[in-house]
Order: sequence, then structure tokens, then C-alpha cells
Amino acid sequence: MDLIIYAALGPEGTERRLARRLLALALERELGLPVLPEMALEAGGKPCFPDRPDICFNLSHSHGAAVCALHHLPVGIDVERLRTPPKRLAGGMTDEAFFRLWTAKEATIKRKGLGLWALLRPLEPDPLCQCLEGLLEGWVVTVCPSEAAEIRQVTVGTI
Repeated sequence: MDLIIYAALGPEGTERRLARRLLALALERELGLPVLPEMALEAGGKPCFPDRPDICFNLSHSHGAAVCALHHLPVGIDVERLRTPPKRLAGGMTDEAFFRLWTAKEATIKRKGLGLWALLRPLEPDPLCQCLEGLLEGWVVTVCPSEAAEIRQVTVGTI
């Protein structure tokens, strides 16, 4: 299976619901699953389908944007609206450079199932992380696969 990324924009405050709807849409379109399988959380808080270990996914949302990554191997994804980062964290980096690094670190942590508390420790992003240029204008989206993979991007209008 290709690594498939679904992305959508919606009203702020609806991102969590939008991310789950993207996941359901991706599973229906890509795998023919008409119903979202039962979800659970792994030890680090990573969502999974206990009855479908052959399907790996990850979700992220930020300020009206939602993304979903779907693959047969563990994957992490992160989206952040491009904005001015906190000065104490940015260390003189440009806004875009900061959020590219931040999303790569978060996608790495999410793929590994470490829990977001791991962001508090020094961490280098996985070299397999890829920033998805232009997927959602005004947002930085980074995906971290377990191995090099072809990436198919799907931007969804209204769902």
C-alpha cells in the first residue's frame, strides 16, 4: 500500500471530528471499509485498530486543519498552522524553519508511539520525515514513515 495522506480544512474547533471523518473517508475509499474499526490507544497514546493490525494510521489537527496518514507500517504525521512561534522555543529560527523542525520531531515521536511528552527531551527528527509542500496552504505538514515510501496526497473539500 502507498503511504496515503488525506487533508482538509474546516472551522476552528472542529478539527478532532474532522480528523476522524478523514480517517473514515480514507478507509472507505482506499480499503473499502464502510465502517470505522474499533479504535484503542497503545501505551504511548498512539491510536490503533486492535482488530486490524495490518492498518496503521495517524491523525493530527491544528487551527481548523486536519490530516490523516494511512499505511501498512507505523507512521506519524503532524500539522501546524504557520504562525509566529514562541520566542523561547524558536531560538532565532524563521517561522517556517521552526515549524518544519517542530512537525518533523512530532511526527517522529508519533510514529514511534513515544507520547508527546517526548518533545521535552532533545530529539533529532527521523531522516525519513518529509515536509509535504503545498498540501494545505498556510500550514506545515510533515509525515514520518517507517521506511521510504511513495506518498499519495489527497486534499478533501467538504466532508
